[in-house]
Amino acid sequence: MKANQRSFWTAAALCTQLSAAHVYAQTPVAPSSNDAAPEPQTLHIPVLERKAEQGILRPVPLSVELPAELSFAAKRVLVHYRLWGNPDWTTIELQRRGAKHEGAIPCLEVSTVTGDLRYYVRVHDERGRVIATAGSLARPFVVAIKHETQLAEEGKTASHAAKCPDPADCPRGLPGCPSEEVIAIRCETDTDCVNGMTCGFTGYCERTTRRLSWISVGLSQEFGVISTTGICSTYPQENDGIACYRNDGVQYNGNQVLTNEPPAAGTGQTRISVGFEQLVSNNARVGVRIAAGFAGSGPTPRNGTGFFPLLLSARASYFFGDDPFGKRRIRPFAALFAGGGMVDVHTEAHVREDPSRPALQGRNDLHQRLEVYKRAGDGFVGGAIGAQWALRGGFVVTGELSVMQLFPFSALIITPQIGAELGL
Repeated sequence: MKANQRSFWTAAALCTQLSAAHVYAQTPVAPSSNDAAPEPQTLHIPVLERKAEQGILRPVPLSVELPAELSFAAKRVLVHYRLWGNPDWTTIELQRRGAKHEGAIPCLEVSTVTGDLRYYVRVHDERGRVIATAGSLARPFVVAIKHETQLAEEGKTASHAAKCPDPADCPRGLPGCPSEEVIAIRCETDTDCVNGMTCGFTGYCERTTRRLSWISVGLSQEFGVISTTGICSTYPQENDGIACYRNDGVQYNGNQVLTNEPPAAGTGQTRISVGFEQLVSNNARVGVRIAAGFAGSGPTPRNGTGFFPLLLSARASYFFGDDPFGKRRIRPFAALFAGGGMVDVHTEAHVREDPSRPALQGRNDLHQRLEVYKRAGDGFVGGAIGAQWALRGGFVVTGELSVMQLFPFSALIITPQIGAELGL
């Protein structure tokens, strides 16, 4: 941020008797008007006033006063505090009262535990971005909570705030106990969150074991369905990626009668795939996958193109359920994908020879079954359904069934696959 945009903050605060933080600004700064995340301002507090003392069973009142310009941009003023001996930080929100934001660490939270209470302040705008801070996790403000007898020995008074020996003395809304713990903190980036939390896809800080990047490996077997009507005549074998072979291994070249044959099912390639997908929401992933065929390809058709063994695809997956990557061990999903590559479908077709036409090839029977290879591709679109079983350490076992349509050389391919994934 430019020098003329920086402001220096001072505070008169952490009153020793009330243990309160009052923050004032010397030079106001207009809020950022662009979409870029603003650089957080620092609320500078004199070093000698970073510590305060008070007695047990009394609230720690807090007051933050913002200049008009920053007060306009401020949506929430949050205080993060930790009691002595407590490993966790708690967040409360100060309530706006004019130019000030006021609240208190409840007296029942302070309780009878003596020791240092640490806290720091962060100011958020309406998008959850941090636009100002006072103190930090590494250098918080400190309030020494002491027993009244210890304060008396030091010649000090506990405070003027009333003690709260019973929960009924601090009901919701009572002065001195107005603040409640904040559960949902709005954010835009991870820097807007504290205490080891990250900014979730819903725009709120969260603590989760969700893994964002996933590497996969898989083993699959393709099965194809193709039309066999006139499939072994001259034109398909010369223009549609078809190769038909007789029982003696010779490629068929005859006068086939175009009878109405049903579609035929066959086998495709056995493949090993690797992929990478990135989690883009609680339920959705996008990524790429490469599958290499190592078995099942057929001979290259007459005047045909050599077989390309790789399938390259872009993929988008949706996982069902509430936060499946954070909570669930079984994750059903559906996926859409598209890409490019070739598939060889191996099947058989019934061929009837036309005896009324001159023979183009000797030794063709009137009726015969031919071995057929169709080289389909070069583009494809498809979808898949499946489920995952989450194991420990980010490992996942996956099973899925996909269906894809290849074009312009057409074939419908059905592919079961098993695999494993590792979340990073």
